[in-house]
Amino acid sequence: MTVQEPAPTQRRHPKTPAHGKGWKARLQMQLECAITGQGAKTVMTGLHHYGPLRVQRPFYPEGGTAHIYLLHPPGGVVGGDGLEIDITAGTQAHGLFTTPGATKFYLSAGDTARVSQALTVAPGGTLEWFPQENIFFPGAKVHMDTTIDLHGDARFMGWEISCLGRPVNSEIFEQGNIDARFRINRDGRPLLIERLKVDQPRHLNASSGLRNFPMQALFVATGCNEVLLEQARDIIEGNTGEMPCGLTLIDDILVMRVLGTRCEKIQALMIPVWQLLRQTLLNKPAAIPRIWNT
Repeated sequence: MTVQEPAPTQRRHPKTPAHGKGWKARLQMQLECAITGQGAKTVMTGLHHYGPLRVQRPFYPEGGTAHIYLLHPPGGVVGGDGLEIDITAGTQAHGLFTTPGATKFYLSAGDTARVSQALTVAPGGTLEWFPQENIFFPGAKVHMDTTIDLHGDARFMGWEISCLGRPVNSEIFEQGNIDARFRINRDGRPLLIERLKVDQPRHLNASSGLRNFPMQALFVATGCNEVLLEQARDIIEGNTGEMPCGLTLIDDILVMRVLGTRCEKIQALMIPVWQLLRQTLLNKPAAIPRIWNT
């Protein structure tokens, strides 16, 4: 069987990061739609990495959509570490990204850990972004920037789950600082700008903060409308109030926010909404990544 792969877009390879404190790592990836003997299939046509960031080979549990697992072998991030991820999905490409476990940000000795995630989707392309939660240990210092650049009718679904402290060990995020930014642009125009800024942890439990919940989650999906918003609200109607949850529509972006105490329960609330939207918007049933069941 011969695979016809389109030529990758010409892009600069990651430069070697400057020497300094902490681990430095970069991962750059290009996804394209290739025509095979079995039809269209999303393949990696460009992959460059430096330092402890890797990916496994793509899995194809649902035909041509590539399921890709992002790996960070050290297993945690400390002050001074710098991670950069740059992913582009080309026209008609469809990639779903996740991680095998939570990303842990440990107590900092003084330096700030920095994470930059740039996701670009070409017209006609689709990218789904479902990493496991970020756990911020007490005393962590973190700057995280996630930017999604959509072009034309590109589609995106994804979530960001944050845990402040370690509730399973009764550890509260009483010191440290976090500046986490999440942005969606379309054709250069900002559509959604989110920011979690924690520099005075004692304010976290205010009514405008986390209300004594250690975890917060954001789920977004483009291409939505009022009908889908109401259907999504019907799905979460059975929520007993144990986890405050709300949905809204900003232009065509459905935005879901959840507060909770356990990642599994938060995901159990968001996954049915994802399943509804994926079937309706992408005409595909939601294929749960196998690694979530391990």
